[in-house]
Amino acid sequence: MRGFWLGMLCLGLAWRVGAAGALTPGQLELANGEWAPYLSESLPQRGFASHIVSEAFRLAGIRVVYRFYPWSRAEAMVRGGEIAGSVVWSVTPERRQFALFSDPVVSDEEVVFHLASRPMRARRVEDFYGLDMATPNGSRLGAWRRAVDAGRIHHYVTKDVQSGMHQLLLGRIDFFPVVRAVGLSELRRHFTAAERAAIVAEPHAFSRFDYCLMISRRQPDADALLARFNLGLARLRASGEYRRMERDFLSGGYDGVPAP
Repeated sequence: MRGFWLGMLCLGLAWRVGAAGALTPGQLELANGEWAPYLSESLPQRGFASHIVSEAFRLAGIRVVYRFYPWSRAEAMVRGGEIAGSVVWSVTPERRQFALFSDPVVSDEEVVFHLASRPMRARRVEDFYGLDMATPNGSRLGAWRRAVDAGRIHHYVTKDVQSGMHQLLLGRIDFFPVVRAVGLSELRRHFTAAERAAIVAEPHAFSRFDYCLMISRRQPDADALLARFNLGLARLRASGEYRRMERDFLSGGYDGVPAP
């Protein structure tokens, strides 16, 4: 009898998940975006983080369908309950008001990229006073906010990570703080071997971030859905499949485009 009622619960949840996105039972629609190598419509498995989320839900008996939107649109859709959830986001007090968050899907560090010809062994924000920095459009300033607001560091905004790396090569900025894996992937995907050798990433991390699945509080059975995902994620992390995925990620297997 216990197995019967558990099966009925799973079927009911699948129907409700499908109803939210006009999908078939057992399917779940999530908003996604462009943030290689973690997320991208053009990358293998839609990027490393997308692959983790898909596999964790698969182990929970749910098939994920991704829809790609600009980040601001994806966040607004989760807030309004127009879509079940979105991948992957950092947790903030504002977002907690309209969303539930999973256990961390991926974690990464923000480091400083700069020209190899200009060594920087800095460990504090104060060590960068008087220099020019850039951040990609839409990025948070994080540890750099106070220094930028005080005019201690000159701040520019670039279109994306690739543009920021080009600004470094042209000598228009002194340093470029960005998530380590994202910066390294952009260099592998879009720059020549000589250009990649000209840019280095400092080992010191100025910030560390956890990125999670975000489920709309307006999603029916949101708590149960999140619990199922977390169980699937735990099973995936304990598996040999996850270790293979992680090795592929660290070797550039989710970059998608061979380096020039």
